[in-house]
Amino acid sequence: MWPFSSKSHLSKKIFLSSTFRDLSYHRNLAAEVLIKGGYKVIRSEDLDFAKGSGAHKHDICLQRVDETPNFLLIIDWYAGQPYEGVNADYAGLTITHAEAKRAFIKQGGWHCFAKQDVITTYNIWKQNKTLFEFRHDPVERKVFDLLDDIYGLGKWGPNAFDDPDDFKRKLKKYFKQLRRDKKTQKTKHFI
Repeated sequence: MWPFSSKSHLSKKIFLSSTFRDLSYHRNLAAEVLIKGGYKVIRSEDLDFAKGSGAHKHDICLQRVDETPNFLLIIDWYAGQPYEGVNADYAGLTITHAEAKRAFIKQGGWHCFAKQDVITTYNIWKQNKTLFEFRHDPVERKVFDLLDDIYGLGKWGPNAFDDPDDFKRKLKKYFKQLRRDKKTQKTKHFI
């Protein structure tokens, strides 16, 4: 498990981050699991996401990460769109990577899932990155940069999944364990 702060789980809001085009099905599965678990899911495709703001959508994403105590990142083969907002600290990153970095800085509840094939390919690349001819298709190179930050800034790597059913099952189990841990912490405070 990978939450930085147990206090952040007292709030039942969670920002859902991933690339959209390739993971829309996974995003819907995550939203279904989290909503059933009592979370309000904040995601860019929701109609009220940018309500009342004239800022670039990428900057709105970062603002929503700041406002939301929990963060869930899902990683697959694609790195996503380049960040196009006004914050120079995120120049050269994808919006997904910028959201993840912003969540790290905030140190709220941080949760990450990545496709097992991506993690395996990343580990092979990490061992062989001095070899110019190493082919890592179809994983985009910027996914490796994101994983470098995750392994570098976090205490653990992402939770691995194989397919949508495996993702849904592991996500349910993960958040069920978080609820159990939270109840155990409350009980310890009363003893």
